[in-house]
Amino acid sequence: MKTLIFAHRGASAYRSENTIEAFALAIEQGADGFELDVHLTKDGEIIVAHDDRLERVSDGTGHINDYTLEELKRLNFGKLFEGKPCLVPTLAEVYSLVKSTEHKINVELKCVERIYNELPEKLIALTKEHGMEDRVIYSSFNHYFLQMIKNIDKSVKTGILYDLAMIDPWVYAVYIGADAIHPHYRIIQALPHTVDRCHEKGIMVNVWTADEPQVIDMMLKTRVDAIISNKPDIAVSCRDNLTVN
Repeated sequence: MKTLIFAHRGASAYRSENTIEAFALAIEQGADGFELDVHLTKDGEIIVAHDDRLERVSDGTGHINDYTLEELKRLNFGKLFEGKPCLVPTLAEVYSLVKSTEHKINVELKCVERIYNELPEKLIALTKEHGMEDRVIYSSFNHYFLQMIKNIDKSVKTGILYDLAMIDPWVYAVYIGADAIHPHYRIIQALPHTVDRCHEKGIMVNVWTADEPQVIDMMLKTRVDAIISNKPDIAVSCRDNLTVN
């Protein structure tokens, strides 16, 4: 089994996160796909951004959901890196970027300050429209969202995001019908048997966010299904070296 490398918000160690520039670089660096985050705009469009608010990554202020797509497209989302201004992408634009490739996408549904109950249905419709059903997995810390997605379409893939130790996560994943768990890598460092127990139940293990070579090497040796990394070039290099050796 080949462990997949997913670029966390694109190659976000080198380009402004969740931008076309970051995703394009991740492709160049050999990533198998990317993890990204989605929100709904005021006018119901699905855009790719991590925070509920604009201040950290852009020159805007306030909540994303208070702006229309047209208004958000006037902002510079390249604040984290000096240089060329970056536009916030729609999920449709990211799908178009990879449509002709084999890259996979982990779509995380955000649910921090505002919860978009209509988001699951909109996501599934957009993914089908672009013919990406077999290349997308949906994840969220809001596990009700994952159930909603499965209720709409049982064939789609879902992954349970969590960052604290969970007792027997493979049991919980089967219980809610999830296809994968998405733990922080430190959980697998502490409880490596989790990978085998999950695989016995047909549950994938996709860890976040591993950037250091020694951590990535350990995750590879525990045979996780995917590693989500801010530095996909480093993760790909570690995987290649492990394969050669």
